[in-house]
Amino acid sequence: MELEQSRASLEGNGLRIAAVSYDSQQTLAEFARKHGIGFPLLSDQGSETIRRIGIFNANMAPGLRSYGVPHPVEFLVASDGTVVRKYFVPNYQHRVAGSAVALREFGTVSADAPTVTLEAEALALQIGFPAARVFAGQELAFFARFALEPGWHIYGAPLPGSYTTTAITFEGPHVGEQRLELPPAEMRNFPALGETLPIYSGSFQAMGSLLLKHPLPEGKLVLPGRVSFQPCSETVCEPPQSLPFELALTVEPFVVSERDAKRVQAPGSNRS
Repeated sequence: MELEQSRASLEGNGLRIAAVSYDSQQTLAEFARKHGIGFPLLSDQGSETIRRIGIFNANMAPGLRSYGVPHPVEFLVASDGTVVRKYFVPNYQHRVAGSAVALREFGTVSADAPTVTLEAEALALQIGFPAARVFAGQELAFFARFALEPGWHIYGAPLPGSYTTTAITFEGPHVGEQRLELPPAEMRNFPALGETLPIYSGSFQAMGSLLLKHPLPEGKLVLPGRVSFQPCSETVCEPPQSLPFELALTVEPFVVSERDAKRVQAPGSNRS
């Protein structure tokens, strides 16, 4: 479902989408019709292709309804068949959002994307998600655009304990694993301090990801977060800053195929 929502932004960047499942052609056709899926759903009954490309979920024992299911993975494949990138999540309840792929590969952000702008000391910062609509169990991407006034810097890692590393952290019970990916820091020597430290200056962008736990109630979801940093110049260091923020998302209904629904409801079914 989320891939269908992200299809326009992905296809707008020249990608074409197809999904491979262990379900029958009839099951996939009914699912596509019911949910308005506009890209091909390919049937791999027997999981031959799933095995060949190395994503067969061996945690499911023979005899279970779930036997043959693949690990959730998204491949970016060039026109010559070369796999350019692989987005892999080991749990079948989790998926990398299509909007995350569009952001990471092309920098695409939808017109209704939720963003927040923070300003403090010598720093202006915009944080946002690439799309407003999400599903439980998705790994989302977020972006952070930093702009520092001339002559000022903030710190990267690793750092001595007397300095504050730049960090963005989402909080609350709905957030699972998360990470922030800052660009490489500049190593700058500070003669007055007798130290060489990793810093960021000027304007730069970071990327991050976070996993929304499953299940989640449908409707509005407000995710609180916090930005930590320490602005310094060549002559002065301000106290460490910790700025709170909030970003609002809309959680869509979690949709599975009828076969998956029966698998989840079956007594004694195995869930990875």
